[in-house]
Amino acid sequence: MQGRVYHFKTIIAGILVGIVSCSALIGKQTVPDMHDIHGKIVEVRNDLVKGGIVERVKLYPKAEVGSDKRIVRNGILMRYKNAKATVLICHGFMCDKHDVGLLRRLFPRGQYNLMTFDFRAHGDNRKGQYCTFGKNEALDVIAAGSFLRNHPDLKNKPLFVYGFSMGASSAIEAQAKKPLFDAMILDCPFDSSEKAIKRALNSLKMSLFGYEFDLPGRQFLQKYAFHPYVQSFIKAMFKAVANFDTHNIQINLRPVRPYLSAKKISAPCFFIHCKKDEKIPIPAVKTIFNNVTGPKRLWITNGRRHFDS
Repeated sequence: MQGRVYHFKTIIAGILVGIVSCSALIGKQTVPDMHDIHGKIVEVRNDLVKGGIVERVKLYPKAEVGSDKRIVRNGILMRYKNAKATVLICHGFMCDKHDVGLLRRLFPRGQYNLMTFDFRAHGDNRKGQYCTFGKNEALDVIAAGSFLRNHPDLKNKPLFVYGFSMGASSAIEAQAKKPLFDAMILDCPFDSSEKAIKRALNSLKMSLFGYEFDLPGRQFLQKYAFHPYVQSFIKAMFKAVANFDTHNIQINLRPVRPYLSAKKISAPCFFIHCKKDEKIPIPAVKTIFNNVTGPKRLWITNGRRHFDS
């Protein structure tokens, strides 16, 4: 579920974002009066290098399912006058809106408007927020998608979503709650939090005097994984035994089941998955794929690991 973009990719993404930021300083514009319950534009700049307009956005997703309280998330929208569609990019666990800047290059320049944003507990302004691996992140996707649907220059264009890992699962949960997207690209989504925890616990081994042992009490931990006291123990075990470093991202494990939510999705879906994904096996993705009711395709790649297609 980590979906982290490491070393070279992150460096290139940072360089690209830096180029965009520097060139954008040349042409600052007046911010239009656009503010709804889901988000607002806080800054608009000409992007002379790529011939587009960069908008910095504040999003206001609900804090929890069923709550009226809202939190603040940051996003970056790059739009073009003659773009034929808009793509919302949803990052994975331990990434942010700048890391996934590299993914803009997947889409022909000028033909697509592209928006990236920070999930809760990631990127900017994450104090007091918790990552729930898709449960409440679906609300972030809904806020971003609704903002784009109401954008005066974009509301009449098709809206697509491209998510990977946690971002893909969150997009599935969002679309099941509120059908915002005309089509979906879903790269290595996980099937459910329960099954992901089970796989992670099954892979943990302890070493003593040169011998490896299965983790003691594994079934108990699986059964009560969402209890707050057990969660603390599980996170400590992951960090100590599996070198699972969360970079100080606060986590609140919650039940989330994209494989069931997929039954509510009729929009065209393109699934991508690596043969050698060490976190999410191919059968897990096929379960989601089979439950989607609309047009769909599944591309199994020769990637080396999770999110490596």
